[in-house]
Amino acid sequence: MSDVKSEQPAVNMGNWISKSWDLVFSDLGNFILITLLYVVINAVVSGTIIGIFLVAGPLTVGYFISIAKKIRGEKLEIGDLGKGFQYFAAAFLSSIVISIFVSIGFIFLIIPGIVISALYMFTPLFIIEQNLDFWSAMEASRKLAQPHIFELSVFMVLLFIISMIGVLLCGVGVLIATPICFTAVTLAYNALTGKNIAAV
Repeated sequence: MSDVKSEQPAVNMGNWISKSWDLVFSDLGNFILITLLYVVINAVVSGTIIGIFLVAGPLTVGYFISIAKKIRGEKLEIGDLGKGFQYFAAAFLSSIVISIFVSIGFIFLIIPGIVISALYMFTPLFIIEQNLDFWSAMEASRKLAQPHIFELSVFMVLLFIISMIGVLLCGVGVLIATPICFTAVTLAYNALTGKNIAAV
């Protein structure tokens, strides 16, 4: 039993991205619809810093909830975006703290920012899966990511490139790139934790 526990799960970035691509295109219309709502709401509240954090954190958790359900074979539902507000305190505070950490990291020659982003990428999923407070979820994400930090940092760069391609395609590509990136992160979480995250 101890030997099994000591084995590190495999990091397979190509597989995660490939599967996320297939999943998104298998239900592209619904993914575009829910992503459009996600993007529009974030754009509307982006006028103030407080507005961004008050809404963006919980909304992102809700977006992950919808992705987790889809991976489990359930239907994408727009109403799932609002479920992130059930975790408002943790989502709100983690969004602020991670943004501060990542911003500081990018000040120091970019690479630390990428590494910090990789360390905390699973925070929303731990909030959903274990209903943790913001710091416990961040720590859980850090501990999960740290043994694979080089590979996951490369993974973050790949997701950034996918996002940028989406932006360059007249902005419309964002509606496809965003769910691909979120789905890939969720698949990575499932692979590294060895379980399929339970949808809310």
